[in-house]
Amino acid sequence: MRASDRSAIAVTISVMLACLTVTPLTQDPGFVGLSWVLITAIGATSLGLRRIRLTNGVVLSAQVAILLFYSLALSLTLVSPTSDLGTPWFEHYASLWGAGIEHMRTQASPMEPDDGVKLIFVTVIGMIMILTDLLVSGVGRPAWAIAPPATLFLVPALGLSTDTGVISFCFIAIGYLAILIAEGLNTTARWTRGLSRDSAEGFGTAMPVVWRAAGYLAVPAIVGTIVLGFALPTLSLPGLGFGTGPGGNGPLQLTDPTLDLRRNLLQPEDRDVIQYQTTAPDGVYLRLASLPQLNANGWSNVQIQLESGQSLPAIPGLSSEPGERQTTTIQVLDFSSQYLPLPYAPRTYEAEGDWRFDANSLTVVNAGRRAQDLRRLTYSVESVNIEPDSSELNDAVAGTPADAAVTAVIPPDLPDSLVQLANRITADADTPAAKAAAIQAHLRSNQFTYSTEPLPGSGYEALQNFLLRDRQGYCEQFASAMAMMARVIGIPSRVSVGFLPGERDEEGWKVSIRDMHAWPELYFANHGWVRFEPTPASVTGTAPSWTVQNEDSAESDPSADPSSEPTADELSPGTAPSVAPNEQPNVPGQGVNARGGRTLVGAGIALVLLAILAAPATLRVRRRSGRLNGEGPAEEQVEAAWAEIRDTVLDYGGSWPEGSPRAIGDEMAHRLDEEESESMSRVATLVERSRYARSFDHGGSMNELPAMTSEIRRGVAAPADVRRRVMALLFPRSLFRRTPREP
Repeated sequence: MRASDRSAIAVTISVMLACLTVTPLTQDPGFVGLSWVLITAIGATSLGLRRIRLTNGVVLSAQVAILLFYSLALSLTLVSPTSDLGTPWFEHYASLWGAGIEHMRTQASPMEPDDGVKLIFVTVIGMIMILTDLLVSGVGRPAWAIAPPATLFLVPALGLSTDTGVISFCFIAIGYLAILIAEGLNTTARWTRGLSRDSAEGFGTAMPVVWRAAGYLAVPAIVGTIVLGFALPTLSLPGLGFGTGPGGNGPLQLTDPTLDLRRNLLQPEDRDVIQYQTTAPDGVYLRLASLPQLNANGWSNVQIQLESGQSLPAIPGLSSEPGERQTTTIQVLDFSSQYLPLPYAPRTYEAEGDWRFDANSLTVVNAGRRAQDLRRLTYSVESVNIEPDSSELNDAVAGTPADAAVTAVIPPDLPDSLVQLANRITADADTPAAKAAAIQAHLRSNQFTYSTEPLPGSGYEALQNFLLRDRQGYCEQFASAMAMMARVIGIPSRVSVGFLPGERDEEGWKVSIRDMHAWPELYFANHGWVRFEPTPASVTGTAPSWTVQNEDSAESDPSADPSSEPTADELSPGTAPSVAPNEQPNVPGQGVNARGGRTLVGAGIALVLLAILAAPATLRVRRRSGRLNGEGPAEEQVEAAWAEIRDTVLDYGGSWPEGSPRAIGDEMAHRLDEEESESMSRVATLVERSRYARSFDHGGSMNELPAMTSEIRRGVAAPADVRRRVMALLFPRSLFRRTPREP
């Protein structure tokens, strides 16, 4: 088998394994088979064209042509939601890409099947295949070939926020090892007996070196995988008491519930997903998660620290807990989530499975992030309602929550237009509660329209479109806008996602998929996190009494009458605050454990980087050891020593002379001191005899050969400075370049 054949086959195997790491992103694994067909076609093209010795440019052009043809042909078999049979092929192709990008932007992982996403995945994997083949077979840099396949692993590892698993990382490691082993075999094959030799390793002694080197590279890869499995939220080792897997309790990065919110509100058919019975007379909001972080991408989760137990800690920020508790029994139907739907604020709960809580938000999460564990689950919860008296809330000031470093931060890049709008709306209100009521009244006025139609933009752009231009959106836009403006005027805020109370029937309450909802929670001293409701009354009914400054009737809710404007009472200032800010102590486990998690992540990354840095040096040392071990026929030992001298020259930045062994020996002798020069001449003579003599007479020099080789190596290294010595150790050039062919 030719060297180019081995490389093409190894690259094909590597990218085939790498594309399996993307499967957690989608519910449709059909892209894998389609990708493998494309990978095989590109690999076969590389093998065939390089076998007939065509240039890299021709091979690359052919591979790109195959990729384009395959991608276009595949698009013709797929359906685009924005094109029909009469649409030109190029418009159909572009519409599939656009639909796929929008699907990925609006869907939670694993995404529902989509033809546009399938086309994107297959095309990108084809690009990865071409890049990997170019590095290995085109420019002869097999050690760099880990980079393109690793990008496929990093997409779910960094963006999915759920376990990608150790197996995914092993796919990348195994594929990379296949490339390195192929390169080792290619190096071995280049050393042949006789005049055609341009290297000096015999097959018998080189094979163990190749496999030992593979083992030495595999061990750091596996160790790095285990360390990352403990430290990163995207890798876990089930059953162990470390990391963030089912057995651990480390910092956890959760998925984005707003993606599920958008998807569920747009379901073509409504259906019941939850039934519950409660002692609360008006039903309960069932909260799934809280999003405390605001940045240019919108509202999102942060890492949280999960704690075990079914009795929750003190309610954050609440000076005294209400004495009356509500009991709610909840039955989940056809609905899955890693979050447990609970009324705020939960005090105790009983649910089967490994559910754990976050002390700051009082959200309860499945420790293994197994969304399916919620489906068909029946559980009970005791909770208290946070329903402050309007006058008491009006006297309160904005407090300082334990996670104020996240929930009170105003992003420095927040557009000035949004800051000015928040200040203008609240200009006539004197207290934090009055300002919050003014923001809510503004959003519930007839200036805004509730609509679930998809709108352009995300993050700040979406907020600007919603507040300043089209003024239409659904609950996510209303909640996000109010929480953002509350931050601007100095009130800590977050966005919660869950369900409206639903509809009451004879057996209790029924909650449908379209009851999924988002609302803001604002933090006030002595009252903690208080729910507000800026979404119009057509969806949510009358706003909570404590969120308006006039409690007399529904007239205080401007959206109860679509033609009404915000009332003067809602915008009127209240009395001055009389309570000092409530400085809440840090909840145990938040900041310290977050820092500890970052430390573990940093340590894991450092170990992996060290393993990667050590790989070339390890391979080079093992190759040297195999060459100078004194085993094998005398001719092979001489050729191995000659190759080691040549590689040492290359490692230290020198050039290997051209010509016969005697000519090379003479030129190298002039570069060395007297003792090393004599050794170089003796080794060159041995090489000449081993290659050209009818019978090889080494004159008893074989016992001295390893020592002479080491002496020559020291002579080559002697003039080098510290930087060159370090580079020769960590990044030996002989591993990253083709060996010059000798006559």
